[in-house]
Amino acid sequence: KTINASRLGYRITDKFVAHYFGRVFDNPAAAINEDMLKPELQSEEVFMDGIENLCDAQKKSALNYFKDGTIKYACPLLKIVLHVMAYGHYEGKSIHDPEIRALFTREAMLKSDWYKQRLVTKQQRDTVRLMSNIKALEDFMNRPGYAMEAARLGVHDRLNAAHKELARVSSDKYLEELVGTLGADPIVFDEA
Repeated sequence: KTINASRLGYRITDKFVAHYFGRVFDNPAAAINEDMLKPELQSEEVFMDGIENLCDAQKKSALNYFKDGTIKYACPLLKIVLHVMAYGHYEGKSIHDPEIRALFTREAMLKSDWYKQRLVTKQQRDTVRLMSNIKALEDFMNRPGYAMEAARLGVHDRLNAAHKELARVSSDKYLEELVGTLGADPIVFDEA
């Protein structure tokens, strides 16, 4: 029987447990003891049972994405991980398949269409936000009796700065500057 020990991921330390679990538990050391932090000290049977319990919990959690349809909102890499957690493979390939693993490199992610869409979405949202800001500033300047207040607040200078920022954000150069950032999630949830 295959035991997916790689599902353990990275090791957490007692310092990590005290710092982060201490926000949830009164006594984090009682919830996560030394044996849990050092699985290599456990018996082989207990270790394998722990891995199987972890894999079962991951499977149960991942299957919920398929049951409720929210899998359609996951980015491609998360879809792969959820497929592997739920079904043990993605399109007949394991998570250890070189073709699948290659998708998780930084280079592949930066070249992917879904990542490029995140950058375009970020640019579009920044453009819309700035256009809204410009309209609000123009509306304020055009209100009767607000000329002195607009001058006191430097609204004209703010408007010029907003126009410059809009030109910058609308450019192809800005899109290039966004490479390496998170961008923005293009998901638009259905209004029900």
